[in-house]
Amino acid sequence: MYKEKRNFARLALHAKANIHVDDEMVEAEVENLSMKGVFVTSTRKMEIEDKVSVTIYHTLTPQILCDLKAKVVRVTDRGMGLQFEKTLLD
Repeated sequence: MYKEKRNFARLALHAKANIHVDDEMVEAEVENLSMKGVFVTSTRKMEIEDKVSVTIYHTLTPQILCDLKAKVVRVTDRGMGLQFEKTLLD
């Protein structure tokens, strides 16, 4: 039986994101967001433990919703789970 490991609820959020890894910028779509991380889909998959910066944009305006450092903690056929270094409130 699967045991949920998350401490924070996830919010379904469909927004654009840019993921910066090394000297490359990758466009992504946010599927859901929590205080500690985000699940994204993109055409490029990163490796687990890759350090990235993720910028998420408000869907109705070009304003930045958040811009945080993260690391890749999960990779699936559908996308990637990124864990923020700090929570959204830090």
